[in-house]
Amino acid sequence: MSTRREFLTQAAVATVMTSAAAAPVAVAESKAAPATATTGKPAGPMKTYTIPHTDLVVSRLAYGNAMIGSDWNSPDFIAQTVPVIRAAYEQGITFFDTADVYAHGKSEEALGQVLKDIPGSRHRLVIQSKSGIIEGGAIDSSREHITSAVEGSLKRLGSDRLDILLLHWPDDLVQPQEVAQAFDDLQRAGKVRYFGVSNYSPAQIELLRTQVRQPLVINQIQLGLAHWYTEASPSKGAITHGAEGVATLDYCRTHDIQVQAYSPLKAESVGKPPNLLNAPADAPAEERAAAQALQDVARTHDCSPAAVMLAWLLHHPAGIVPIIGATKAEHVIDNCAADRIELSRAEWYSLLRAAAKIERHA
Repeated sequence: MSTRREFLTQAAVATVMTSAAAAPVAVAESKAAPATATTGKPAGPMKTYTIPHTDLVVSRLAYGNAMIGSDWNSPDFIAQTVPVIRAAYEQGITFFDTADVYAHGKSEEALGQVLKDIPGSRHRLVIQSKSGIIEGGAIDSSREHITSAVEGSLKRLGSDRLDILLLHWPDDLVQPQEVAQAFDDLQRAGKVRYFGVSNYSPAQIELLRTQVRQPLVINQIQLGLAHWYTEASPSKGAITHGAEGVATLDYCRTHDIQVQAYSPLKAESVGKPPNLLNAPADAPAEERAAAQALQDVARTHDCSPAAVMLAWLLHHPAGIVPIIGATKAEHVIDNCAADRIELSRAEWYSLLRAAAKIERHA
């Protein structure tokens, strides 16, 4: 399985070819538009968090516009994507995550179309985009690139501002003073309200903080039941990669940085990754046992295993925001049920124990 970095690098290369990624405060209720019959009516308003150091109130689940698995080059991409984004909106999601590199920019265009189609929606939603991945798979966090990337994102979204801008990936050639200058330029011009990072370690965040005066309010990392971070041996599928995971999660809690979890339903490992949602009959015994444990909890709560995996993250006291990336409206509806599931401490730890036993098979 490709890693997310490989995926983003391939996406950037494809762009070149075709053109020549925190602690909660009191939980409140979202007042997003009511659902329509076409997407299924949610049981009630989605619970919300306030992002620390901001005035932004967001749904506990965010919708991610990466549209992984979709045909980014399809002439029907936007037409196929708009109804899925709208389904997320109708389910009560008020937090939308995208990036300039997703679908060669067309994911931002699709979100922009939804904002245009629903009067007043831009004022009700929190829009977050990312910059940093460039042609050929390089990373660029220079002042010039950050500011020009935001201009492109705003044009595609049809908006005059981003609520949040994330640096998409750590840049080995970063000059923190240039990042600081770009953030100052964008904030002064009213084009970006708040800033954060994605895939950053505590040390990388600290380096930026030597120059950046704005609080870094978000760190988006891969996190989930099948990609959790424990102190088990390196042969376990729940082990961290790099400095992410529990160390980063605890750092973000200490510094009031909201943690967003991308790919919360997937795992990365050596060889074939474990699939807790649909473990095949020939899967290792530990994987099948973990999938069965997940199904048992789902049966108890009368929901899908996917919803339980998202609820597992929501149960954590860090106020983690899972970013769902469903590409079908019915899957969006299914995922959003997680907001209504209350797991017990015993259930939470039973799932962690089961997932941590999975061996990584090369």
